[in-house]
Amino acid sequence: MKKLILLLFLNLILSCTSLEKKIPSKSLEGVWFKQSEIIFNSGAATDTLLYYGVLNEIYAKNYYITLVNNVNLDSITMEDKDLGFAESGQYEMHNDTLVKKLKYGTAWITNAIKKWKKPENDYLEVKFKVDISDDYFLKFTAMDSIGNGRADLMRKMK
Repeated sequence: MKKLILLLFLNLILSCTSLEKKIPSKSLEGVWFKQSEIIFNSGAATDTLLYYGVLNEIYAKNYYITLVNNVNLDSITMEDKDLGFAESGQYEMHNDTLVKKLKYGTAWITNAIKKWKKPENDYLEVKFKVDISDDYFLKFTAMDSIGNGRADLMRKMK
């Protein structure tokens, strides 16, 4: 009888553990890379453009870092003219909105923070609508009121 109760107890624990794994976390914590850009017209996805540069985002607790190096080839020398940039700061999630508080950056980011931040803040606040899944998230980067725009498709690194 004790063996039967022990087996039932272990089965219950294993069932609960497997259920927990199937419930989406809806969390940004982790390492993500930009796979493509989705084009929207009137709220519907109409095209997907593969992304050939590097755009990685790392989210941990309330902090993030973004590393970017787009491809911008010189048509004569075929050298990549884009030197890339990095940014970091804190972030918060409010329902389906990612709020980034850019505090530090390289290249042009430093000047952008100084130029566009509110005088009372030491950071530049930037908001994005997001759609989060366990393996991907969409970060809407430019959407108008009728659903025309773009979103970065970010895939989770495993």
